[in-house]
Amino acid sequence: MQPQDHMGGPFTWQLEDLGKRIKLLEETLAQLKTLDLTLREIQFIVYSYVEKIREGVVLIQDEIVVWANKAACDILGYEYSEVINKSAIELAHPRYREQLSARFAMVQAGDEIPAGVLWPFLSKTREIKYVRPFSYRVMYMGSPAIMSFFYDVTEDKKIQDELTLRAEILDLVADSIFLLDMKGNIVYVNNTACDGRGYSKDELLKMNILDITPPELKRKADIRIKQWSEHEDRLLRTTHICKDGSQIRVEFRGKIIDRGGKPYLLGIAREIKPYNKLDNS
Repeated sequence: MQPQDHMGGPFTWQLEDLGKRIKLLEETLAQLKTLDLTLREIQFIVYSYVEKIREGVVLIQDEIVVWANKAACDILGYEYSEVINKSAIELAHPRYREQLSARFAMVQAGDEIPAGVLWPFLSKTREIKYVRPFSYRVMYMGSPAIMSFFYDVTEDKKIQDELTLRAEILDLVADSIFLLDMKGNIVYVNNTACDGRGYSKDELLKMNILDITPPELKRKADIRIKQWSEHEDRLLRTTHICKDGSQIRVEFRGKIIDRGGKPYLLGIAREIKPYNKLDNS
């Protein structure tokens, strides 16, 4: 028997099989390295994104902040080291902490809850910051947690509160207030305007100011309203038709105003009593 014959048989087959397995392991290892590199690139992209966006992002587990992006820290005025491992409940306004704790428990348990509810938090300087969060249940380190994205709506809340206050004040005014777009469509009315004409706000907000003007006066009223200026108010004496068909004579004083960068027509109508023959001067 030749020496090479001794190299044949099962031992040779085992070596060949081992070589194939080693090659397969090398290919698998190369794929894992590629996958690891891809995952690292994805992680870097995600990390870069959440660090650059203006919205706050926090990871909360058992009411403790375990991670937060830069925007979340900036909104509340804290450094990253001051937020991590801090109770998320303690960051909220004291009057809302119990409600927030219940909300966190619901989210972490996987319950469906309304999204985008406004919550007041306290910044490091004890300033109230209103945020609108969107929270989702996730798994972190093998246990349920909460990933929360939130927007700082403090300035929007201030504007809304101011507009609400103004609307409440206007509802106390004895004169009728109309805010029209440049085509005469009614976009705001106060309670006096509604009560004096028998319409609800919803009804008037679907109408044009000419819809409550008698047919014979529509053309003249339309011309006079289009002559309103932003520099001075103009006076129009006209008639408004009430929901029950009755009519009231009014002095309609108005001008063009700017609201959010768009022009609107602001009109103040005062009823003229008693009702006499129309003098539309």
